Amino acid sequence: MIDLRPISDLPPSLGDLHAESVAAGFTMLTRLRDEWLSGANRFDGPGELLLGAYVDGRLAGVGGVTRDPYLEGPGIGRLRHVYVLSSARRTGVGAALVRALIDIASGEFAVLRLSSAYAGPFYEALGFEKTIEARATHRLTLR
Repeated sequence: MIDLRPISDLPPSLGDLHAESVAAGFTMLTRLRDEWLSGANRFDGPGELLLGAYVDGRLAGVGGVTRDPYLEGPGIGRLRHVYVLSSARRTGVGAALVRALIDIASGEFAVLRLSSAYAGPFYEALGFEKTIEARATHRLTLR
């Protein structure tokens, strides 16, 4: 069973997620941790949220939605810092997490953008389309 919960107090180490992401060469969870600790991004603006996916009480995935910092103007959100433990992939954790973030974003944003070098097919299966927009690889029109 997947338990999705807002994260209001970021665990300092992000458990196994951070260690695994760093070992795989990804920096998004290091940025997430550093921005959270500095106060630069707390996912606390209108329509913003950081969400944790827990399986058997263990943090198995994380992801958030914010206003897109790379575009001026209202209505554009950004899917950020999505990472799922390798042992939890292909079990529905990532899809449940991203679908919940899309639902949250749809209340505030008209478009949701993201940048992903490796998970394009995953996001495309969830309705995102490839884009050539600056600082984004995929976008989803919400309304």
